[in-house]
Amino acid sequence: MLQQDEMLPPPAVASAVQSETASVHSTVRRNVSATMLARVGYMVTRILIPPFVLARIGLDAYGIWSMVFILVSYVGISTLGISNVYIKYVAEFNARREYDRINSLLSTGLAITLPMCSAIFVAIFFGWPWIAPFLHLPAAHAQDGRDAVLIVLGVFLASISLNAFSDTLTGMQEIAAAQTFWTLGYLVEFAAVFTLVGLGFGLRGLAEAYLLRVLVNDGLSMWWAWRRLPWLRLSPRRIRREVVGYVLHFGGMVQLQSMLSILLASIEKVIALFTVGLAATGLFDIAKKWPSSIQTLPMAFFGAFLPAASHLDAHASPAEQRAVLRDFYLRGSRYSNLCTSYFCGLMAAIPGAILAVWLGPKNPYLAQLTILFLLFTLGTQMHLLTGPGTSILRGMGRVYDEFFYSVPNLLLLCLFVPASRLITGHWTTFAIGVAVFCATAGASCVLLARVQRVLGFRFWPYARMVLLPSVIFYAAGFALRVPVTTLVARFGRWPGMGILIAAGLVYTALSGLLLDRFILHPEERRMARQSIRRALSAAGLHASGAATGEEAL
Repeated sequence: MLQQDEMLPPPAVASAVQSETASVHSTVRRNVSATMLARVGYMVTRILIPPFVLARIGLDAYGIWSMVFILVSYVGISTLGISNVYIKYVAEFNARREYDRINSLLSTGLAITLPMCSAIFVAIFFGWPWIAPFLHLPAAHAQDGRDAVLIVLGVFLASISLNAFSDTLTGMQEIAAAQTFWTLGYLVEFAAVFTLVGLGFGLRGLAEAYLLRVLVNDGLSMWWAWRRLPWLRLSPRRIRREVVGYVLHFGGMVQLQSMLSILLASIEKVIALFTVGLAATGLFDIAKKWPSSIQTLPMAFFGAFLPAASHLDAHASPAEQRAVLRDFYLRGSRYSNLCTSYFCGLMAAIPGAILAVWLGPKNPYLAQLTILFLLFTLGTQMHLLTGPGTSILRGMGRVYDEFFYSVPNLLLLCLFVPASRLITGHWTTFAIGVAVFCATAGASCVLLARVQRVLGFRFWPYARMVLLPSVIFYAAGFALRVPVTTLVARFGRWPGMGILIAAGLVYTALSGLLLDRFILHPEERRMARQSIRRALSAAGLHASGAATGEEAL
């Protein structure tokens, strides 16, 4: 069992820094709570969309839609670094009340991104005859595939520029507002997908639904930024050379990291497209949908860590930085991994039952998807362990340390992917999935070792605080594996949905009991019970009223 003093700030931290740290922790709690609520809704919508769309446009067209976002992600990497420049430096300048520098940062950033994104879109539009052959679009989908690519590409590039306002809100730690606008955007998209695809608009309908989402999100973010920040002023006269330096140095490093991250996030689809075929790309996308969707919940922590780490880094002296940020990292890693393990523990135990209910027990690809689903779930668990470290290191300005994940990952892929081809004798989705999982797991271990060295903590306290809770969730999940899988196979899809809901409730109660008994220290246990009472009170199920006290983080 963990000792309580392992979770407390180091005594050497000065009182002023302790006060600032407490304020930042309070802000992070509010932002994480708002982000978690928003991302629960997003996860649900991302899970509901694929079966509906797949049944109406087919696997080949769905593979094209997956490929569209691979393409636009690669195209958009030319401007992604500036988003992190906004968040980091807005947080730092806000901590020092240097609002003129924030205005210069935004004015210069927009002067860079707007022309650049426009030029990229024009180049793709007129260069389409040379680009299309590389995408292997079937003749039946050549026109609607082109329309979908150009619509999504144009919207994506415009959003990269206009995200300056949303990123400013994030840097100001107004994350709750940004998440509200994002939620409204994806809910509009969700309704539009079911309407437009249901009416037969296919790929173009999906693209137009994405357009509506971005219009809502970016439009509301711009409106709120102008309303909330009275000092906000944008003008060509505020363009500054020093901001170009931020973009080229910090932004350039983040740029390269973003390029590698996008490549690694979609590498199995790219390999499958050129080795197995377009349908395999669709299979990977479907198998990864649940693991990718649950990522959005622990990533609620990571999105709050970067501006918070920058804020703390701006206040603490060099001697205090490591102690403050080490404590912040260990707390964040513990709670984000609890969130990840809660979902992955059950998903890894009953992948076949989940897919049978989600896609139907007669889906011809169910056996392949079950194995890939399990691999991506375990890979997600490993990958998300690196999130707190990369966010905090980026907030400290140590972007180059992120190469301790991306470079080993690429090197391991260069080893494992050809090895999988040699072992199986031909290209298969299963072999590619195993190779990608092994590379992800290995690279995650390398980065965790690097963060441990930079922040100066020992492995075994980290293992007790962060890794041990995962065992509780996986034990609870696998205890339900046989009865849940058997019952779903026996009763079919729709009764199986009720079985999965019941299994989720039993799993939650069992894992919560084990967590309370063996993992949580007394202060965490007290705060967890306060949160439960507050939730029950808010739902009208508890008569004693909302409990006071802070949530754990």
